[in-house]
Amino acid sequence: MLGALLDAPEGLLLIHCHAGKDRTGLVAALCGELAGLSREQIGADYAASGLALTQFYADQQARRTPEEWTRLLPFVPSAPEAVLRPLAYLDQIWGSPAAYLDAYGFSLAEQRQLAQRLATP
Repeated sequence: MLGALLDAPEGLLLIHCHAGKDRTGLVAALCGELAGLSREQIGADYAASGLALTQFYADQQARRTPEEWTRLLPFVPSAPEAVLRPLAYLDQIWGSPAAYLDAYGFSLAEQRQLAQRLATP
């Protein structure tokens, strides 16, 4: 995913998934990490996504039985720790998200290039 962002044509970058907060939130957190955002800012940005999803979750709840909705309910909150926990895991196991990305084929040089692209208005 990060390679696709790096290879995308010049201009704005858009990432999304079904709700746009979990898979997309993790990609956005990794981008924030590369761009030099603090973990506090990454968590705050993730939490802010919850406000934008109010209508989405209302629509989802209306289409589901109470039992189905109960199973999905744990995924509704956009708590900062939900996106910070994976970053902390990468710190613990790999030393940093950058080391993890490098080990799985997104080189440090590519990470620097993407960081530069993300910092360019």
